[in-house]
Amino acid sequence: MRKSEALQLLQESRAKIDLIDEKILNLISKRTSLARKIIKAKIVLGMDILDPEREKQIEEKTRKIARENKIDEDKLIKIMKILTELNKMEQEQILRRK
Repeated sequence: MRKSEALQLLQESRAKIDLIDEKILNLISKRTSLARKIIKAKIVLGMDILDPEREKQIEEKTRKIARENKIDEDKLIKIMKILTELNKMEQEQILRRK
């Protein structure tokens, strides 16, 4: 591979990563926006924000997907825990506004 080809490959790959990153961030935003619906349902059902059973399900599903795609399980679990925490924080903020 020549330098010019390598440079083009690098630029194209980075552009694709930028598009993927944008999609990921938009999906995180959509995921977090569901917190309002989730907390309303939890209030009616008398549930706490913390739902260990749901978090266990998310972790199990994440591990399965990580294995299927040969991605480091622990790192993917960390990402999902961050997303879960983000949702819980949003639910707490919604409760405080009421």
